[in-house]
Amino acid sequence: MAVELNVAHCPNCGRVFQKNLRNLCAACTTEEDGQITSIEQVLRRNRQLTNEQLAEQASVPVQQIRSYIRKGKLKLFDYPNLSDACDLCSEPTRQGKLCAKCVSKLKDDIMQDREKAVQKREHVFLSKHRR
Repeated sequence: MAVELNVAHCPNCGRVFQKNLRNLCAACTTEEDGQITSIEQVLRRNRQLTNEQLAEQASVPVQQIRSYIRKGKLKLFDYPNLSDACDLCSEPTRQGKLCAKCVSKLKDDIMQDREKAVQKREHVFLSKHRR
C-alpha cells in the first residue's frame, strides 16, 4: 500500500512542504501569523494609522500590509485610514482593486468603444446580389 503525499514549494521561501489550506510552509505560516498579530496589536492602540505608519510601528513592509488587505486578513471598515492601492494608478482605494476615478474612466472608455462599434455598423450597407 503506497501513501501519496501532496507536496509543493512554498511561494515565499521555496521550501518543500506538505500542501495545506494556507499554501505556505510551517516557517512562513508562523512568520505570517506573527506579523498579523503585531499588526493587530498596533491597530488596537491606534486605529487611525495609515499604511505607512502601521508598517513602521508593526515592523511589517507596506507591501505585506497591502497583501493582507487584498487577502481579507485586514478589514478596512474597521480602520478608516488604511487603504489598498489602485492597480492602475496606485492611488489609495478602500473598495475593490481600482479607485473610483479609474473605474469611471474604464466605464467611459467601454461606452466610447460601444458607440464606435454602433457607428461602424450604421455605415455598413447590406445588399442581396441577384442574378
